[in-house]
Amino acid sequence: MTQQIKDRVRQRAGGFTIIELLISVIIIGILVAVIIPVYITRADEARLSACQQDLDALQTAQQHAAIDTGYFYRLYVLDDVRGGDGVPASNLTADRIDGIADEQLRTDVLNPKLLFIDTQSGLVLAAGSAIFDRMAANETAFNWNGPYINVPRKVGLKNPVAGVPAGIPLDPWGNPYLFFTKEGLVRDREGDISTTYIGLDGNSYATTRFDRPTILSLGPNGLPGNGAGSTEPNFGQGDDLYRQF
Repeated sequence: MTQQIKDRVRQRAGGFTIIELLISVIIIGILVAVIIPVYITRADEARLSACQQDLDALQTAQQHAAIDTGYFYRLYVLDDVRGGDGVPASNLTADRIDGIADEQLRTDVLNPKLLFIDTQSGLVLAAGSAIFDRMAANETAFNWNGPYINVPRKVGLKNPVAGVPAGIPLDPWGNPYLFFTKEGLVRDREGDISTTYIGLDGNSYATTRFDRPTILSLGPNGLPGNGAGSTEPNFGQGDDLYRQF
């Protein structure tokens, strides 16, 4: 073998040629161009499927709670067990038992005892404090059989969404699920019914009136309806997902 041939063999054994590197880069680019859209599509499909399952679970939870006790509830209540540990659910570093008896201790909501929503009128009951006291005195007689749903909790961490009470179920895009009665939107933080929704974008939206109880996700865009703005919110349209019962 001549020295020239030996040198060529040694060069090829020592690494790739520029042409081989270019070919490799092109192949990798093609694979990335094919695989990434497939991955994104699968991820979007998984989020949509998870949202549909959440909506079904929240609908069932409200229905079962109403069958047991005669009332609908603010969404963060539905994962409560009987009793409690004397620590409010808003204290994510110390609370270990999310019990319905502890709801009166919360500091991240207004009117913490006003949990009860009339299934017929769709209004938060003004007599909720008296109802709460009666329930706390004897949860067995009141027939609270929660938890009616399991909501993941990041114990020891701050609430993941500013301004949203601890324990509120979040959709796969990180936005809180919304509960509507025929009177309007149940505001979980304020404990009332409103015809206005303040989005996480800071804008105010006029809520859509539904003719029956409705659990709704704002969908991938995180905005009401088609996201056209506060003048045409159209809750339940565009990419919104919801269940009615």
